[in-house]
Amino acid sequence: MRASEDVCRVTGRAAARVERTFTVEEAMAEARRCTASSPCLYCDVCQLLCPDLAITRDAGNGRIAIDLAYCKGCGLCAAFCPHGAIRMVLDE
Repeated sequence: MRASEDVCRVTGRAAARVERTFTVEEAMAEARRCTASSPCLYCDVCQLLCPDLAITRDAGNGRIAIDLAYCKGCGLCAAFCPHGAIRMVLDE
């Protein structure tokens, strides 16, 4: 059995979609490879949607940072992240 999958190839900060035919096992291996690195592609959707302005980009390394002192936990960033890079976790 073969499955046709859209594979996200990331080059720097630009992503291009490539269509290729995989076996189910190949598709699973490709999905693991794609999600093994940081799922954040720095699209800034979370930063634009944050009503508390708690999400910023680190000037030194370009990574997204969430300042938990300002974050009220509304969950907009997690709900609208197109790559699932942000997850809401209950405090214990």
